[in-house]
Amino acid sequence: MGRKTQHPHRNRARQPQSLHRPPRTCRTRHRFLADCTQRNDNLRNFFRSKQDLVKSGQRNRQQILKAPINGTIEQLAIHTVGRIVTPAQELMQIVPEDSKLEVEAFVLNKDIGFVEEGQEVEIKIDAFDFTKYGMIGGKIVDLSNDAITDEQLGLVYHCRIKINKTDIQVKDKWVNLSPGMSVMVEIKTGKRKLIEYFLSPILRYKQESIRER
Repeated sequence: MGRKTQHPHRNRARQPQSLHRPPRTCRTRHRFLADCTQRNDNLRNFFRSKQDLVKSGQRNRQQILKAPINGTIEQLAIHTVGRIVTPAQELMQIVPEDSKLEVEAFVLNKDIGFVEEGQEVEIKIDAFDFTKYGMIGGKIVDLSNDAITDEQLGLVYHCRIKINKTDIQVKDKWVNLSPGMSVMVEIKTGKRKLIEYFLSPILRYKQESIRER
């Protein structure tokens, strides 16, 4: 009888311990739900990062300017990094790669009366001393009818000059002229006798002194 009375006490002692253990199926279900939640979070982060990457790529592409033709940049209108530009604003001028080089010059208002299309010119390249490497010939092919105002020169007339060659001999090699080079243009407006160069200042002074009287 003593052995039989001990078994119920042993069973009652074990029974409370079994009440605190969650069933195995519950633990598996919680783990599965946690894994699903983590997987969903990872997917959301992945798609969010992918969208950010696409937007970043679009912004980078919008910051790149592509010219429709190959050429050389002649003038830049914007020099400040980060400056805001407006739609249709001119940013630069590009000279096409296969275009013929021309000289863009400005004629002073006091000289325009003696300048016309078709006149021969002599061009001095500032990058090469003309006393050593000579000058390049050319011809005026276009002359504007209206004057424009230059901040330094005042009223000037725009003209285009066709040059006879696009290279110049420097020592033992030929150097190609590049768009953007600065030049000085001498226009042949006529011929004068040597004595006229000496008499011209004297005659001008005489005429001005007569007007002052």
